[in-house]
Amino acid sequence: MPDIHVTNVDGPEGGSLHRRTFLAAAGAGALAVAGTGTAARAATGRSPVRVTTVVLNGRVFTGAHGGASAQAVAVGSDGKILAVGSDAEIRRRIDRRTVVIDANGGTVMPGIQDGHMHPLGAAVQSLNPSLGNATMTVPQFRAKLQEMLDATAAQEPDGWLQVTDWNPVGLLPSGTVADKTLLDSLNTRRPIYLQGSDFHNSLVNSRALALAKVDRTTADPAGGQIVRDGAGEPTGLLKDNAQGLASGVIPPPSPDRIEAAQARMAGTLLASGITSFLDAASGEDSLTTYADLIGKGLLPQHITPALLIDADLAKKPRAAAEYLRDIRRRFAGPATLQLTTAKVFLDGVMEFPAQTAALLTPYLDAEGRPTDHRGELYVSDRDYGALVGALDADGWQMHAHAIGDRAVRTALNAYETVARAGRRSRRHTITHLELVHPDDYRRFARAGVAASMQLQWAMPSSFTNDSLRPYIGPERHARLYPARSLARAGARLAGGSDWPVDPLLPFTQIATAIDRSNPEDNEPPLNAAEGLTRTQSLVMHTAGAAHQLHDDGSGTVRPGQRADLMVLDRDITRVPAKDIRASGVQYTLISGRVVHDAQSQTGRVRAEAVQRMSVVGAGRTRGDSCCRGH
Repeated sequence: MPDIHVTNVDGPEGGSLHRRTFLAAAGAGALAVAGTGTAARAATGRSPVRVTTVVLNGRVFTGAHGGASAQAVAVGSDGKILAVGSDAEIRRRIDRRTVVIDANGGTVMPGIQDGHMHPLGAAVQSLNPSLGNATMTVPQFRAKLQEMLDATAAQEPDGWLQVTDWNPVGLLPSGTVADKTLLDSLNTRRPIYLQGSDFHNSLVNSRALALAKVDRTTADPAGGQIVRDGAGEPTGLLKDNAQGLASGVIPPPSPDRIEAAQARMAGTLLASGITSFLDAASGEDSLTTYADLIGKGLLPQHITPALLIDADLAKKPRAAAEYLRDIRRRFAGPATLQLTTAKVFLDGVMEFPAQTAALLTPYLDAEGRPTDHRGELYVSDRDYGALVGALDADGWQMHAHAIGDRAVRTALNAYETVARAGRRSRRHTITHLELVHPDDYRRFARAGVAASMQLQWAMPSSFTNDSLRPYIGPERHARLYPARSLARAGARLAGGSDWPVDPLLPFTQIATAIDRSNPEDNEPPLNAAEGLTRTQSLVMHTAGAAHQLHDDGSGTVRPGQRADLMVLDRDITRVPAKDIRASGVQYTLISGRVVHDAQSQTGRVRAEAVQRMSVVGAGRTRGDSCCRGH
């Protein structure tokens, strides 16, 4: 654990309060159980709760409606917030053992709760070279890949070249569709796998297809497509679940490299102010990894792994329920690892050329003429309804990937059948919500459905414009990412990054949810009328996601709440919305303990890791980490 860098503050007796050595000496392993022992002693009366940490000279965003403005926060030895008030009020609670943090005028607020991310995948993906989601001509594309091959020529002839952040819609001229011939013509015998930045498309060469045993006779897997030419031969483009045919035969990195990447990932989360998160597509291996990282003190956050139910198992509700029961029976993980949630992919993505999202009305062709293609529901309306009924009865929260309006409606139909007055809400969730039919806005509130949105995508880009607008038409395009409409209809919004599909830039998420703008170009905002207020956006990424994660003991700054906090380098409640993007996390606290200090040596190292790892997923794309190779 890093030293705690604290500005000296005059105490009530006029003396100077200094950094306390007990925090500086605390081992990393103590983070995983922050506050647990002291809370237990307080509950038995053996030791009263005392003030261990205070934050002064800040602008406190409480996240609670109607909360009075405040400057300071006092945290108790039980890891909970004791008081919120003025500097003068909180100073009176300081004693000689209290650690004092000077916010220096920055915002003090709940930590970011990320309702949809893939951090284990981000760790592994950071080990591979990236195309940066760049838009390129075909010669530029081939030249960049050849540079990567030449730089790793020692891996000829059998070492795989894995490349991340390939832009599936980024070949010029616009509309150019990539195929294996672009890779086969490179000077190499190696198998090549390009991971699309939307995680719904991958491109491989002929050598990779051969190693994966994919040919004209290979059937499409459930929820996936092997794209074929007019003669029925695979073109090298693999969509959704078909990606696993190739990624599944790639040898994994060595355990040492993976462990080092996971440690960097953990530091990146803390330095980004992430205090709770949902891993949006987990398996039992993920649970084992998380338990190990928690045991090492690397991940003190509350973690909700969403256990993936694939398209085949989703059609067998009894088997799916037994699978999840079996995991609960066999897996005894740490208290901060919460087994509450199951994940299902209902569709894919809307963008050309994939167009695998399920729409109520068909896609258009490039000239704007109607087609007969509406995308595919990976799980039918009837099957999803049966699955939700079975898993809801067993106490599971559903987390449904739904991009298109038909997939969203399928999820709502199922959730409404299990929403009953007088029973505890499972807080079933629909994530992404790129296109929602207006008739369905009010259904979220009626069924108690959480709307988990990744609003950093709600800006003008090649994905929302060139690869989408011509194919869905102006009316549907004007309804993309309907955040304000859903909020106005009473839906509970929750924020998520979808890292590494997108960079881990939480303050970009917060700002783009407000202004719907891309600071890298001068285009008008994307559907500016759907922008949220500043308060709505901040709440969405804190208390809103806490609600989704059933983490009701955090998400706001008020007495009795778990002291999961962050201190920023500016007052984001007052700066122009565009300046929120540049916000820096000075301190992160989890259960009252400082787990990140930007000015410490460890904090500076983490800041460098943030710069490296936050560019994983640098495409600012959309979609979900379906069929991940990691």
